[in-house]
Amino acid sequence: MELDFDQYKAQQFCDNPACQYDGKTGADNIRTHSRQHQQVYCNSCKNIWVITKGTFFYNLKAPVSLVLEVLRLLSEGMGLRAVCRTKGVTPDAVGAWLLKAAKHVHEVTIYLERAMHLTQCQIDEFWSYILKKKPGSATTNASERTWVIAGHLSTFCLAVG
Repeated sequence: MELDFDQYKAQQFCDNPACQYDGKTGADNIRTHSRQHQQVYCNSCKNIWVITKGTFFYNLKAPVSLVLEVLRLLSEGMGLRAVCRTKGVTPDAVGAWLLKAAKHVHEVTIYLERAMHLTQCQIDEFWSYILKKKPGSATTNASERTWVIAGHLSTFCLAVG
């Protein structure tokens, strides 16, 4: 799954307070600056930004499809090391993606509901469980934090599956 540029472009709005189109979607002022770099601009004030600004996908170095596949495998109960081995990623990268997902609860919740077909009750339990089980002071490096979070993802998905 790659990002649909046109779909994201249609949802964009200028966030320049000095622009007459500030905060207005569908005002026909957003133009494509670079499809390759996923950039758009405001035709009025010439402000340029990437379409993923403010989303879970902003500033990802890995392909979106890989990140989503890794998160899906973890949520289905596959172990962290197995996911890293099969997908060719490091535990530190997975940890960064999990922490980023936690910062974008709304977007990830929509993904859990639509793509994984979880009920609202299951999603609420999932986030409640994840947020309650923060790594203790004994876990210091990113791979250990990842293991703790991934373990909670696996435990939850096994319990509701």
